[in-house]
Amino acid sequence: MSRLWTVAFVLLGANIATAGEAPAQPREVAAAYLAAIEVRDLDAAGVLFAPDSTIFETGGVEGTWQHYREHHLGPEVDGIAKFTIDSKNEPELTSSRDGTLAVITWPIEYTISLKDERVIKSRGTVTFVLARHEATYRIRHLHWSSRRIASEP
Repeated sequence: MSRLWTVAFVLLGANIATAGEAPAQPREVAAAYLAAIEVRDLDAAGVLFAPDSTIFETGGVEGTWQHYREHHLGPEVDGIAKFTIDSKNEPELTSSRDGTLAVITWPIEYTISLKDERVIKSRGTVTFVLARHEATYRIRHLHWSSRRIASEP
């Protein structure tokens, strides 16, 4: 499959998820999560998680999606004016032989514009561990690891 078709397929998956329907395939789920976070739609992001999920972010254990949403991401989103994923490199997918688990690593660069007018540019990798749940995959574990990109003089 050409890179253009892969990107179109992933973006289609992201659009489906934000419209309220959960995507079925691992890359679609990962793309839908990034799309939901980019528009700060925590409800759309939440439907992608397994109830017993775990989240790690930059060296810390955040707990389940619900805990992360209530105690970390939710309050953080309130201070964000705009969140833009500047570049998404090609995600790498590895699946178990029986198809019950999938791991996706997705290198990204992003910009956060805060309401107080500060701008944060970062580079990182988002790792998704997805478990098959009936006819679809859900995020069982998410690890968001990033660092700020040095400002140019």
